[in-house]
Amino acid sequence: MAGRLGVAVADALSGRGLLERRTGFAFTEAGTSWLEDVLGSLPGTTGRRPLARQCLDWTERRPHLAGTAGAALCLHALDQGWVTRIGSGRALTVGPAGAEAFSRLLNIDVAALRLSLDDCGGM
Repeated sequence: MAGRLGVAVADALSGRGLLERRTGFAFTEAGTSWLEDVLGSLPGTTGRRPLARQCLDWTERRPHLAGTAGAALCLHALDQGWVTRIGSGRALTVGPAGAEAFSRLLNIDVAALRLSLDDCGGM
């Protein structure tokens, strides 16, 4: 996940002490437990792709979570119906179940993210 939601997820993980950001991105011990609870298991790392890394979001100019954990969280959100793809692109929209889940899991107010998006002319 990227864009406003992806940046908000990274900020929330960091704010709750689940993601360390001092020298890149790394899950804390509490963060790996949280990730296991949410996903059911820790995603494996394949090849050279790390569990967590930061990726600069082009529109927000701030980092979002990438790596196998970022991909696994995005896939989980899609599988659970929290988010759906807009058309065939990479853009996502958050549904009511996702708004509830992001609020419960990370205290993210999706409605505020939408207002922020609308205030910026729908960037």
